[in-house]
Amino acid sequence: MTPLQLATWQDLHRATEMLQREVGRSLRDSSGLSDTEFSVLARLVDHGGPLRSAECARALGWDSSRLSHQLGRLEKRGLIERSQSGSSDKRASVIAVTADGRAAHRAAVGPHLRAATRWFADALDDEQLQGLADALSALLAHGHRMDEADASQEEGS
Repeated sequence: MTPLQLATWQDLHRATEMLQREVGRSLRDSSGLSDTEFSVLARLVDHGGPLRSAECARALGWDSSRLSHQLGRLEKRGLIERSQSGSSDKRASVIAVTADGRAAHRAAVGPHLRAATRWFADALDDEQLQGLADALSALLAHGHRMDEADASQEEGS
């Protein structure tokens, strides 16, 4: 890496850790949900109905064990329900958000957005925000291409 690439990478790492910590702290203090619990509930609410675990993990960019851990926590709290898929794959489970889960998500959205505004949006002017949006789009597109290349290599081996 060039010195600029390395310094920018380190700054990105520190900035994302700070944002996750501070927005997560605000979310936890105001709603009792962790950032990861909120992410799962938000995905399920946005989906609008039951979702297969594998699809949820893929949409969040998580591996199945990370999702499984969060689902266990959410299920114990009565915020989601898991059931077996009706498909021939008996290992597949379907996740549905409960009424309590919807209420918890609804109560957390406002505090989450206020914290994101305070720690993120208020720091950037429109030009900086557009530059960051462009950079993130490039990173996500690159990651998608890398994932596809890795999947193609695995199929060929």
